Amino acid sequence: MANKLDTRWDILKADPLCAVFQLYDADHTLDFYIGKDTDNQRLLLLVTPEEPPTIRDMRAISIRTFKRDDGKWSLLLTLVGKSLMPMFSMLCDDLIEASRNTGLPADKSLSFVLKRLSNWRRLLERGSPDLLSENEIRGICGELLFLLRLFEHLGKSDAVKAWVGPQKADQDFQSPDSAWEVKTIRPGAHAVTISSESQLQTTVRPIYLVVFELADSMADSGDAFTLNTLVDKVRTSLAEDHDTSELFEESLITAGYVSRSEYDAPSLVEWSLAIFSVNTCFPRITCEMLAPGISHVCYDLLLSACDSFRIAPDTFAKMEDQ
Repeated sequence: MANKLDTRWDILKADPLCAVFQLYDADHTLDFYIGKDTDNQRLLLLVTPEEPPTIRDMRAISIRTFKRDDGKWSLLLTLVGKSLMPMFSMLCDDLIEASRNTGLPADKSLSFVLKRLSNWRRLLERGSPDLLSENEIRGICGELLFLLRLFEHLGKSDAVKAWVGPQKADQDFQSPDSAWEVKTIRPGAHAVTISSESQLQTTVRPIYLVVFELADSMADSGDAFTLNTLVDKVRTSLAEDHDTSELFEESLITAGYVSRSEYDAPSLVEWSLAIFSVNTCFPRITCEMLAPGISHVCYDLLLSACDSFRIAPDTFAKMEDQ
């Protein structure tokens, strides 16, 4: 986590005459160095055999490339000012840790780091990455729980491709044949919020409404999970598929997630899962029902009104295979 990186930077003494650098982790497949310049600004340096492309600066981060005397190349990130120090720490920690176990040879890992840096640029262009709210945490947890279930139905690659919720698609998951909208509720909740008239629109493909009941739990409970542990579980499952893993990481950043110790809470447990088949008789508001000029309708859907459309969670995949 970024806290460890902060500690390493804090104890590194700056030199008033030249920048100082220290290898971050000798066991890492890539040569990352942390450093400080003569103004005590934090630096991250990647030494690589490949020549990096010229990269424009990011918000509050200077990016430079140069050739070394030994023939290798350096990619240097410099934090400009201290106001975004926590963000810089998260970015650097993410670049280091995400590239740790890619399975790629050293001469191919630079492209991974550059892709990761590009994802961060998109995130920072929306502003400094704020902490996700608890409702947002619960929502992403629900999507990741369902993603893990889709691995067996669609296969890992197609399941990750189907996860389009971070791109603000009408449904959280879309495959050529089906779509799934995932909701999370607290124990005892009687309704879910449908955020638009398009969310349960079935003109393109069949839609399923997936509802996870997530309860607060003690951290040491055997079935408990956090947002961080769910992300790690998916990452582990995808570890041997570089392309799919990269797509998953891109979706995480698009969703606003970066690894942070704050996401070690809340600790949650799955109490129940309900899946409903949405058809023409399902209680919903669709585009055809709205008068001209009305759009972006948000409404609460009572789950009790959906009981007759409920299907067994272990049979929804079989139904799609028919």
